[in-house]
Amino acid sequence: MRDAPAIHFPSALDSIEVLSDRGLRVVVRERAGLGAESDDAFELVWEVVVGFLVRGDPFPLSGPEATLSEAGTATAFLDMIRSDSATDPDYIDAMYGVLSLRPGEMRHWRISTTEAMIDVAATRAPMMQRLAREAEEIR
Repeated sequence: MRDAPAIHFPSALDSIEVLSDRGLRVVVRERAGLGAESDDAFELVWEVVVGFLVRGDPFPLSGPEATLSEAGTATAFLDMIRSDSATDPDYIDAMYGVLSLRPGEMRHWRISTTEAMIDVAATRAPMMQRLAREAEEIR
């Protein structure tokens, strides 16, 4: 298994998309240097999420230090999700189409961009890949 590509921090938010009513796709674009944007974009995909929250404040009280980070399994965000969602680990595993003897524990992931902070509740880490660079226009 390869290591996930590193995403320069801070990055810009390109898009958010709900996939098949239970997944989430987020595309971020690196911002290298002092405001100069590179053309490196990264796709983060969760096949199944229990919930996600987009905040317009990219500067929360506890400042982010990475574009993608795991906040843990005991956070106020996860408490909110657990209080109003079906979060039984067996149920979540069934959403993946598999039943396991050791269902995953719900985890809190954060995507921090210059435009927004995105909190994600999921039992598995996102699949992440660098997207192909766009071809330069030839004159």
